[in-house]
Amino acid sequence: MEKGSTKLYVGNLSFDEDTESVRSLFNGYGDVMDCYMPLDRDTGRSRGFAFVTLDADAAMRAADETDGYEWNGRVLRVNEAQPKNTGEEVQSAEVDFGYDDGPGDGDWGDDDE
Repeated sequence: MEKGSTKLYVGNLSFDEDTESVRSLFNGYGDVMDCYMPLDRDTGRSRGFAFVTLDADAAMRAADETDGYEWNGRVLRVNEAQPKNTGEEVQSAEVDFGYDDGPGDGDWGDDDE
């Protein structure tokens, strides 16, 4: 991502939407640096969301003005994109259910035998 740019998540798009129509919507806020719309592997259609990269100021204005905006019969959900979860957060947040992971017969927490 370019310095001074912000990537927006644009959700609740119609599955029939295409990249060019999303790009044209956000071009009204500034020069769109990138527009990526993941496609469903099986159908080749949109998965109902996109990522749009704009200059930081334009992106914040676009998010403010398009979040909750009805477009092509759908109410858009637009916010700053969050980094993809790499799984590290999940591992560090795992709950200890009190069972022993060590060698043994797999009993549940009876370490005083």
